[in-house]
Amino acid sequence: MATYKLTADELLLIYLTFMARDEEGGHKEFFNQWFENEGSSQLRNLFESLKSKNIIHKNYVTDVWEPNQIEFNKNFLKSWTKNSLQMGQELFDAYPPFINIKGTYYPLRDPAKKFSSLDDFFFFYSTQIGHNPEKHKEVMDILSWAKDNGLINFGILSFVVNNQWKSLKELRDNPDIAPISQNSIYTDD
Repeated sequence: MATYKLTADELLLIYLTFMARDEEGGHKEFFNQWFENEGSSQLRNLFESLKSKNIIHKNYVTDVWEPNQIEFNKNFLKSWTKNSLQMGQELFDAYPPFINIKGTYYPLRDPAKKFSSLDDFFFFYSTQIGHNPEKHKEVMDILSWAKDNGLINFGILSFVVNNQWKSLKELRDNPDIAPISQNSIYTDD
């Protein structure tokens, strides 16, 4: 926001646009909800402002919102992607690399099963949390808690694709849920 002097509404429109793109899962419902709740009156002005700030290309017609057709400035995309990649890298580095099951070690950080590169995985993670640094901080706090309590017994793909941090957060925040024994089948104990 500081670098490009973005308003909160402009940043929200950018988030909604990225989330709605086909490669990000095509979640247009978030944009539709915003559009129906006063967003329609702001859309044209927001796009004009993003054009003037060189966030999107000046040739984009602002009468229609088509997320897959919006061309973002390459420098802006590099900056956006850099932040996304950093968050993904932080998650990857913090995630336990192996699990010991009855004396045999199995890898937990293997995004190659689904992604062609680490950068693709890092960006996917960022989309899962809405490219939101505050959400990333929350996920990292939950991961730290889960590691401290011996609860990471699934791969990083499951953690990200299935949003396992939500279940772990529920476990952490609800003391009435019976804790999982650290002496489970996943340890040598």
